[in-house]
Amino acid sequence: MPTPFTHLETAQRLLIDPALPDAVRTALHDDCPAFLLGSIAADARTSAAIRREATHFYLQDYLPKTAAWRTMLKLHPSMNPPHSAAHRAFVAGYAAHLRIDEIWSDQMLIRRFTEGNWLTLHRRFVMLHILLIYMDERDAARLEHWQPQTLLTAAPDRWAPFLPDSALCGWRDFVAGQILPGGVSQTLDVFGNRTGFPPEYLREMLDSAETMQNDLWAYITPQTLAKVEADMYASAREELLRYWDESH
Repeated sequence: MPTPFTHLETAQRLLIDPALPDAVRTALHDDCPAFLLGSIAADARTSAAIRREATHFYLQDYLPKTAAWRTMLKLHPSMNPPHSAAHRAFVAGYAAHLRIDEIWSDQMLIRRFTEGNWLTLHRRFVMLHILLIYMDERDAARLEHWQPQTLLTAAPDRWAPFLPDSALCGWRDFVAGQILPGGVSQTLDVFGNRTGFPPEYLREMLDSAETMQNDLWAYITPQTLAKVEADMYASAREELLRYWDESH
């Protein structure tokens, strides 16, 4: 799934998106720390030893018929209605995150990697992570200077009953620490553990124009990636607005 830096870059764009009503953008700006934390919170499960389905509300290899955020609110009615403006902004960011992951699962993970007919299944698995790292590094470079300090001021207060506040705070600090001045990204190490390859090997692949072209872009073109990402963003914005309109 897209990394926290990609989700934060999406949140950054949503905050200034003219397609969002002024009142929604103002509310998200007013509680920006909560919105940013909501945008990455689903992945806090990694620091809390919680299974993915408990924070994403669908199986990774199956796109649900019901939007995952609706399933979340149905399973956890204490989240709806939100108990504060900050809570509402947090859940809005969470809903956007879930929709991004849903579209990624459907249009990229399942359709083009799991069910793909190019290279070997293992090589596709590796190149999936190479693609995610490529997006991660691109999006980390796009994050504006205010993001880490703003994220660090998020103060969760029982915003997600399935994620303790301590887990959210730990994840907040882990992500923000990487994008603070002087911070170092941990993405290569995390994905190195996931793929079974040293971070240095993944770095070599990313820096090799030949490998990127022959093993990735020849099958998943930059145009395909751009189309999927455009669908991810538009759908995330749509679901955020749906949640916002239904929450009071």
